[in-house]
Amino acid sequence: MKNYILPAVLILIGTGTAFATQNAKSSNENLAARQGYIFNSSTNQWDRSVMCETTLGPICTVNGLPTGQQVFGTSGPEVDHPETANVELYKIN
Repeated sequence: MKNYILPAVLILIGTGTAFATQNAKSSNENLAARQGYIFNSSTNQWDRSVMCETTLGPICTVNGLPTGQQVFGTSGPEVDHPETANVELYKIN
């Protein structure tokens, strides 16, 4: 009986460490900064603006103030002038 306790504990610790490492990797990927875009009515297209993130928080604006123009992200690749930007982004803390 005693011969099985130490190996069992080591296996449980190894498994727990593997899950903790995987969770840390996936949470870091979700915190990546995203390019924000604003709509330029004079050129009728979306222009690059400031960097924001997708983690819930204060809304991302051009000047960082709550009264500033809201910045949006794209669901596709980040380009200079996307066709649409409809992903709500949040201020980087």
